[in-house]
Amino acid sequence: MLDLEREAAALLMDALRDREDRLAVAGFDSDGRQAVNYLRLLDFGQPVPADPALVLSAARPGLSTRLGAALRHATARLAKESSPQRTLLVLSDGTPSDIDVFDARHLVEDAARAVVEARRKGVRCFCLSLDRASEADVRRIFGHGGYRIVDDPARLAGALARSYAELTGG
Repeated sequence: MLDLEREAAALLMDALRDREDRLAVAGFDSDGRQAVNYLRLLDFGQPVPADPALVLSAARPGLSTRLGAALRHATARLAKESSPQRTLLVLSDGTPSDIDVFDARHLVEDAARAVVEARRKGVRCFCLSLDRASEADVRRIFGHGGYRIVDDPARLAGALARSYAELTGG
């Protein structure tokens, strides 16, 4: 799944190379509440590399998915951007989870709260999920119209490009 996400992100980065859009790309994983790792792959203001796959290859499969913490970190970075249009586009393979949480609803509600906080700060959040079974959780987190389910992973790149264009008007 991570390979498909990297491939889709590389295609989008290629497409955006010559645009004026400021772009950052990050990944994350967690190993409990005290160990959420946020990996900055491309920072705002850095040029998109000639081969985005090289940058994206630094993303490795991790442990768990404490989505709320990652959303808050990404929101803090986006909130510093002066652009009137700040969008956080999340690629996900399902429901948030972590080793120290025994009620999965806790992480879903935490992520939903993080999305509300992001919107209050002027950051639009949208999710592309690759797992139809996670739709109820993704809907709870991102709200009606705040997500798209991609049933066929081979269509992820196209769905990512369409979603980006819809979200940014470009």
